[in-house]
Amino acid sequence: MIEQPAFGRRLRMLRVQRGLSQTELAGDEVSASYVSRVESGRRSPNELIAAFFARSLDVPLDALTHPASQDGGEHRSRRLDIAGKLLEARSLRKDGELTVAAELLRGIGAAAGHADEYVLWEATWELADVLRELGDTTAEHRVLADLADTALSQETPRLAARVATAVAENLRRQGRLGEAVRTAEHAVSVTGVLPPTAHERVGTMLALINSYTDSGELENAAGLADTLQETAEDIPSRQLRGQVYWAAGSARFLCGRPEDGIHLHERAFACLRPEVNLAAWARLCRASAALRLEYDLSQDATGHAARLLARARQALELVGRDDDMAELMLAEAHLALREGEPERVLELTTQVCDGGAELPLAGLGQCQLLAARAHALAGNTAAARDSYRLAAETLDRAGAYRKSSEAWRQLSDMLAAGGPGAGPAAATG
Repeated sequence: MIEQPAFGRRLRMLRVQRGLSQTELAGDEVSASYVSRVESGRRSPNELIAAFFARSLDVPLDALTHPASQDGGEHRSRRLDIAGKLLEARSLRKDGELTVAAELLRGIGAAAGHADEYVLWEATWELADVLRELGDTTAEHRVLADLADTALSQETPRLAARVATAVAENLRRQGRLGEAVRTAEHAVSVTGVLPPTAHERVGTMLALINSYTDSGELENAAGLADTLQETAEDIPSRQLRGQVYWAAGSARFLCGRPEDGIHLHERAFACLRPEVNLAAWARLCRASAALRLEYDLSQDATGHAARLLARARQALELVGRDDDMAELMLAEAHLALREGEPERVLELTTQVCDGGAELPLAGLGQCQLLAARAHALAGNTAAARDSYRLAAETLDRAGAYRKSSEAWRQLSDMLAAGGPGAGPAAATG
């Protein structure tokens, strides 16, 4: 007899143990989405499909429908062993041994049985986090997709929100902005039953603001930032409160209100202390500097941005990932552009493109746009024209339509002005 959700949990356990994806288990017999529904308990297979799954997994049908009961002592011992491995993986992660930690966490997933679903969920979540730190966005997305299909994620709003938020951020880093917006909107809807200051609810709203911002939906981003800012002082976590001020300030910059943006970023700095989370503080330094260079036309903006970038570099050289350093160099290239140093801009953008960091399409387009401005500033009209076109096309593919339009506009302005004659005005606008 097939009983759900027990059958689905055993099916998923055996599939993960054998290292198969849902698509690979489905084969030509059923669809991957059908496997997902069975594993989550939303669909009960008939006897023929259950037998197909058993053959594909090379186990007797009874292993899926009537697993042998476990001795209580053995079961407890296995749970303790899995918990010990999870603690070991966390220690390895803390020590910077991310690859080793990831392998250990994968082993936990293969060893955990259906009765260990809570430990398995936690280990899988930890694995997704480690893969994010390693910069392996593709593998992280696969792990998160599997986690979203678990019964625990689907039955618990807080867990569902955490996974959906992580998926949205992953899609945003990949440059899949339309998908990121839809996923983040779903995450926000899931948390409607939670208090306004609950960590998961605030996190989903931050992910949606970031997705709106990157896709150029600035009015939506600003409106949601205003809503979130109203509850900021009631958020228990100081770090999370800092993230809210960071997002709200960035929205103000993008809407042409740099003074408000600077003020809110200062409030973010007051919450995000380097002694608590050096990486987050450094990323705020980098992001705030980049926005000042782009939107603050005051005389002291360049000096402030230079000091922020110097602090960011000092910290990120210690704790930053490859993508952190790539984004830092893009901000430094923008600083060099503002200071009228096209050669330095091209040196930095070449390093970013050739450095091996897995830049999202939007980041690559921004790199090409900075190179175009540098060529224009140096008077190299032909190279500027090609780089502007390449940047616009890349940004358009990334879904960053506002930035894409900006690249086309700057190309048009340069050509209308007769090329180099537009010089710095076109390059630094």
